[in-house]
Amino acid sequence: YIGVRPGYCGGYPHILGHRIKVKHVAIWHERLGMTPTEIAATYPTITLAQVHAALAYYYDHRDEIQAEIE
Repeated sequence: YIGVRPGYCGGYPHILGHRIKVKHVAIWHERLGMTPTEIAATYPTITLAQVHAALAYYYDHRDEIQAEIE
């Protein structure tokens, strides 16, 4: 569900087929307190599975994503 392609989304990890970056999902979840279900409901073009995949990627690459957010 997650891709990293040069020239697409600035080369940052994103949900495949969308311009939603993993860092966006991490911010929504970690800083805004949205649940995965709330994120999927707010952005209906992505699935709950994609949200979970983005969060899994975030937790596996937390330092890298946090540096990107800062």
